[in-house]
Amino acid sequence: MGDIAISVTHLTKCYSIGQQGRHDTIRDRLTSAITRWGRTRKNSVAKNRVFSALTDVSFDVKQGEVFGIVGHNGAGKSTLLKILSRITAPTSGCADIYGRLGSLLEVGTGFHPELTGRENIYLNGSILGMSRTEIAAKFDEIIDFSGVEEFIDTPVKRYSSGMYVRLAFSVAAHLEPDILIVDEVLAVGDAGFQQKCLGKMRQASRGGRTILIVSHNLPIIENLCGRALFLSQGRVALIGAATEVVEAYAGMTADLSKSALHARTDRQGKGEVMATAIEVLDKNRTLCPSAICGRETIIRWHYRCRSEKVIRRCRVELSLHAQIGDPYETAYFLMSTDLVSTAPLDLSGEGHIDFRIPEWPLSGGQYFVMSYVENDREVQDWVHNAGLLSVVDGDFYGTGKSYPPNWRGKSVLVKYDWQQTNRETVQSCR
Repeated sequence: MGDIAISVTHLTKCYSIGQQGRHDTIRDRLTSAITRWGRTRKNSVAKNRVFSALTDVSFDVKQGEVFGIVGHNGAGKSTLLKILSRITAPTSGCADIYGRLGSLLEVGTGFHPELTGRENIYLNGSILGMSRTEIAAKFDEIIDFSGVEEFIDTPVKRYSSGMYVRLAFSVAAHLEPDILIVDEVLAVGDAGFQQKCLGKMRQASRGGRTILIVSHNLPIIENLCGRALFLSQGRVALIGAATEVVEAYAGMTADLSKSALHARTDRQGKGEVMATAIEVLDKNRTLCPSAICGRETIIRWHYRCRSEKVIRRCRVELSLHAQIGDPYETAYFLMSTDLVSTAPLDLSGEGHIDFRIPEWPLSGGQYFVMSYVENDREVQDWVHNAGLLSVVDGDFYGTGKSYPPNWRGKSVLVKYDWQQTNRETVQSCR
């Protein structure tokens, strides 16, 4: 294929819902066996339902290219990467890989939890086809980059998620596969480590290696990638220059943010609890079209539980962003139920939680809201751009002004004061 590293042709992946057929992994088979036990006749109506995760997807990635993939949750990105990584097989079509492939799809993909960090480095290198001598030559560089030297002989099951992803990325990047696939896992690392990862990927690309990266962080896609693919509902919506694809994705996401939250399908998590609406209220609990800068404001988060059981030890988080993209770096502020109260939060049935802000701190404009809920550290419902929140300027400082003339940016406003001190002129005596 000459200069082609990845060639995907008419790729389709379908899953049978409720049907006992072929399973892709041993875990799938075990899960199926447990689910089948005790199943009632009620479920028989779902036996013939088919869900298409990918439909007729075709694209090529050139050798040495940094290629991005964007799309809403449920668009088929993870399924595509699993097929490319040979974790699961397509229903039809083909995906040809020309070169040695290294994948980082989830935190610690390919790591054995009972083995130490040191042992997992050698295990991963062996999987990539490297000799022990080749791995040893890269070993110190891998450890230095990951920053986990102190814990390198500790079983990785005791690592934090941040340590896990730092070592996993370092192994994948330094053992030099011809093609490196990186999913959203970089969001787990801190900002400093993310910058190191981006630099390493740029360096790898300049060295002729091919990189396929999936991220909701649109600036990363735009700045790192030359071309990108926009997946929507399992189909190719657009392939082209990264800037064009990012603009198309951002435009569709902005439109989606105006949709009813309860009907949104681009969400992630188990779904035992789901956000159904986000509303703005004033101090009298009256619905408002906009928050007013400087006024007491209540953000009401509505939820619905899928079953009758109580979902215990929950954490609900709302954050506000000025742009569509990475849910961490662009946040103006975040409200989380566990930050201001140690009381356990249990959710059941339907209801709402009111987040009260005594003085709304954002200047006028429109902001995207991210909604997130988990229990026992397991994601239940995560919607990146759950809605648009409108803010109008108000008299935040009591002076009739919120920011200087000609100011065009959005701002977080804070209360402050100032004072002047005059220094007396000291004359020297001659």
